[in-house]
Amino acid sequence: MYRLTLVAALLGALSACGGSEPPSEPTAQEGREETRTIRNTEAVGYGGDAIADKLDATLDANDQRKEDMDQAIEAADE
Repeated sequence: MYRLTLVAALLGALSACGGSEPPSEPTAQEGREETRTIRNTEAVGYGGDAIADKLDATLDANDQRKEDMDQAIEAADE
């Protein structure tokens, strides 16, 4: 009886380990190169996409501000 229970438990455990779902397709990377590692934290349960979106917006605003400043400097030099 003990062996039968042990065999049944072992078979149950082995069947639970076999994944019936195929692995999910990788999603296309969005955002900037600088924030891809932050986005990868979604796989382990962190809210990486939300953080990366905010950081992307901040970096984009910084780039736009720098471009505006560069244009202003060029205009002043003329």
